[in-house]
Amino acid sequence: MKTAGDRVDLHAHTDYSDGDLSPEGLAEMAVGAGLRALAVTDHDTMEGLAGLTPPPGLELVPGVERKADWEGIEIHVLGYDGDWEILRAFPHVEKDRNERNAAIVEKLRADGVDISLEELYARKKGVVGRPHIAALLAEKGYFPDLRAAFDGWLGEGAPYYVPITRQTVPEVAGELRAAGAKVVLAHPFQYTRDGERLRRLARLCADSGFHGMEVYYSGYTAADSALLRRLAESLDLCVTGGSDYHGAKRPERVLGQPEVPYALLAALREKEKP
Repeated sequence: MKTAGDRVDLHAHTDYSDGDLSPEGLAEMAVGAGLRALAVTDHDTMEGLAGLTPPPGLELVPGVERKADWEGIEIHVLGYDGDWEILRAFPHVEKDRNERNAAIVEKLRADGVDISLEELYARKKGVVGRPHIAALLAEKGYFPDLRAAFDGWLGEGAPYYVPITRQTVPEVAGELRAAGAKVVLAHPFQYTRDGERLRRLARLCADSGFHGMEVYYSGYTAADSALLRRLAESLDLCVTGGSDYHGAKRPERVLGQPEVPYALLAALREKEKP
């Protein structure tokens, strides 16, 4: 086990959304990686943190990852230190996913696929979505793995894909802020590498009350992070970072990498927005 240092990982997932590890398992891994703080940022839920006692020497940061629409692109928005009971009162947090799941299962069953909502929800804690439908299909032998299920049946353009209506970036930011959360744009290069479009997105986020931008991220080069850092600082956005750890399904994302100093979490928490 590494000695606890001054590093944090502000983007990681458990099996309450689409990660492999339990919250307890993820926290133990964070201790083994020598992290001082870990943010659990499951998609659309913070339930994985309920009743979780931090291991000695590890600070747990309650977080959530939400999705928004920007010019037809799915944007991911991170919220930290928010109130889950307030967040879950907003209709888009759980309602949209549940309606989409029902529509997908109905289409599959109409074509004779052996799947039901009851077994889907009975076997999964936390938030349920397409990854869990894909996992169930793989377990039943329809596909060799999740990726094949998405490519064949569930991904955009596939026969059982069901679109979902996304809120706008300002709407999602407003809900997170209403719950007391610090709001951060996740992995900006996932949406565009075009400099002008990236600046336009970052400006929208700054104008929508975001507190920060994820600058350090799995796979980003030093040049990538330097560019994003300059952009964030030009818009008075805090610099943050994380691995976006999911587990064995995405082995290239390593918990605690890239290295993110604790001082960035402290600065984010101190950041005030009008």
